[in-house]
Amino acid sequence: MLKPSDEKLPPSWEEERDRIIGLGERSFKKSYYPELRDNLSRLERFRTLLDFSGEMILLVELPAGRVIDANAAAFEMLGISQATLLGMEITALGIRDAAPLLTTLNADSSATTPTLHHLETQIHGQDGGRTPLDLSYRVAVVDGTPFGILLGRDAGARIASEAQLRLAARVISRSGEGIMIADAGGLIIEVNTAFEKITGYTREEALGRNPNFLASGRQDAEFYRLMWHTLNESNFWQGEIWNRRKNGEVFPEWLSLSAIRDDADKITHYVGTFSDVTEARAREARIQHMAHHDFLTGLPNRFLLMDRFSQVAASAQRNDTRFALLFMDLDRFKNVNDTLGHTVGDQLLCDVARRLSQAVRTTDTISRQGGDEFIVLLGEIESPEAAAQVARKLTQVLSEPCQLGGHQITVTPSIGIAVSPEDGSDLDSLLKHADLAMYDAKQQGRNNYQFFRREMNARSLEMLLMESDLRLALRKGEFELHYQPQVAIGSRQPVGVEALLRWRHPERGLVSPVDFIPMAEETGLIVPIGQWVLETACQQAAKWRAGDWPEMKVAVNLSAAQFRQQELIVLTRQALAAAALPPQALELEVTESILMSDAEGTSTTLNELSAMGITLAIDDFGTGYSSLAYLKRFPVDTLKVDRSIVRNIGTDEEDAAICSAIIGLAHSLHLEVVAEGVETQAQYDWLAAAGCHYVQGYFTGRPEPAAACLSSFQAAEAP
Repeated sequence: MLKPSDEKLPPSWEEERDRIIGLGERSFKKSYYPELRDNLSRLERFRTLLDFSGEMILLVELPAGRVIDANAAAFEMLGISQATLLGMEITALGIRDAAPLLTTLNADSSATTPTLHHLETQIHGQDGGRTPLDLSYRVAVVDGTPFGILLGRDAGARIASEAQLRLAARVISRSGEGIMIADAGGLIIEVNTAFEKITGYTREEALGRNPNFLASGRQDAEFYRLMWHTLNESNFWQGEIWNRRKNGEVFPEWLSLSAIRDDADKITHYVGTFSDVTEARAREARIQHMAHHDFLTGLPNRFLLMDRFSQVAASAQRNDTRFALLFMDLDRFKNVNDTLGHTVGDQLLCDVARRLSQAVRTTDTISRQGGDEFIVLLGEIESPEAAAQVARKLTQVLSEPCQLGGHQITVTPSIGIAVSPEDGSDLDSLLKHADLAMYDAKQQGRNNYQFFRREMNARSLEMLLMESDLRLALRKGEFELHYQPQVAIGSRQPVGVEALLRWRHPERGLVSPVDFIPMAEETGLIVPIGQWVLETACQQAAKWRAGDWPEMKVAVNLSAAQFRQQELIVLTRQALAAAALPPQALELEVTESILMSDAEGTSTTLNELSAMGITLAIDDFGTGYSSLAYLKRFPVDTLKVDRSIVRNIGTDEEDAAICSAIIGLAHSLHLEVVAEGVETQAQYDWLAAAGCHYVQGYFTGRPEPAAACLSSFQAAEAP
């Protein structure tokens, strides 16, 4: 029996409980009944546990759905005070799906065994914010009365974590790199799609296995021991490794390994990421090949030649032996490009490369230096004669005709030979000396080989100085024109002149064209020099025509390089306009070899020049591969009989017959004829009798500067 603690009658136990619970009283020290105080102390501990929970707990009266109790987490999550929350219906709390939830609770209130339900929903806060909520709810029956119990947790962290996990899973799955995850024992527990694609093994085939089933055998046990030691010590290892696909193919991969540790610093997993670098290695190999080989022929280029040379030179020094370097140039290769096109020219170079490679030892090196120049490096020869034998063999191999582009082509080489140590021990010296010997081979008639001789250096130095001086001559105005008259047979009156180039060197004096024209052609200086000749001759002719010779005509030679330049028509027009010279006062001379190369382009150029009113002459006629076809096709006005034919017309029946035939041909085609190199009265008389129109030579006038030529003209016209 309960006893009061003082004389005042206490309220009933139920009233005291309701008062304390309703007021949220937490202190029970003033309770009237010790037994009640003990019970309320247990209630206090129970509520303390509920309030300590981070999850929202709601006790809901059924079927109305009013909140009759809640913990502190509920007030915080819902953003509603305790005084307001108690008594509110759950449909008014801002919980999405609260209405169907209440329906479910009421339906379960009569069930024998209530069901625990789970729901992912949201709390719509009064401030407009939304909080994701994981909600569990069920019916609880107390003293025969059903209540709804709601347990809610903020799902934001879970959703964010799951989103991160899904993102990580997608990244791993869709990564272009292969990924495998192994446990602490090294057994694979997960792989991605790229792993399957690269290795050929499916996920099911890989799970539970040690990654060593991929090993190719190219790395030894020591390699793997160091790899695992580094990985376990520093938690990371990276490098290139060779593995084997399911189909047996060995491939290179770039592998990164990481060791994953827990909070206790114990390894829990290993993660490996790798990429197939087969294509990258192939690209590197192609780049390396391109860097060291000629792109057209595939032969070693100069860089690889230097490397091979260093090996050969070192071996020769150790063994006290000789080796040789051959410098080879294809004779008249330019004609192939000009007449048949660069495509056929490239095919010819590839064919030459193939023949050369098959004709030498595998220890020798064939290198293309560019254009039609090839280097042959012969290692360890017994004597210079061995190099000569190779040169003869190469000449023979290349002399065989080949079929390219529907044409049968035969090329011949000019080969220069330098032998080490006699002609030098470094690459530059041997190349220079072999190059000089090659030019000597060309001077000797081509299609042969020559050894380097010491006197070639002196000639080379002379040519080098001449080239340097030649470049300065145009800028310094050292060139001048001499004019040789062209005289009409019968009247013996000059009708025109041919402009002839001379070089007045400040130290060497007057340099013969024979000495500097080949150098000008080789260096390409012949083009600007030729343009200077054209412009100067036009200006001089205009002065003469404005004075005493209104019908005077000037003839100018065009070099092959000058004729082929695209700007020839424009530059010729400019030269005529600048001098105010009428086109009919200019005659341009071209050789037969120019006409025979690139017939279509030649025809176009000649027709344009002819349409301007310029007369056209074929110089040195009779010395080339003359063809009646091009005489008919091209707009030619004049044939110039070469001096080599004119020289012997009085003593050589064949030359006389050729000269007579040329004159007759010109008459038949209504062309004019000029005989060059006329030096005697007998030659003059013979040409007059044969019907030649004009002569040019020492007999009628030597080449002279403009002022002297003027005096000669005036003397010729004097009665």
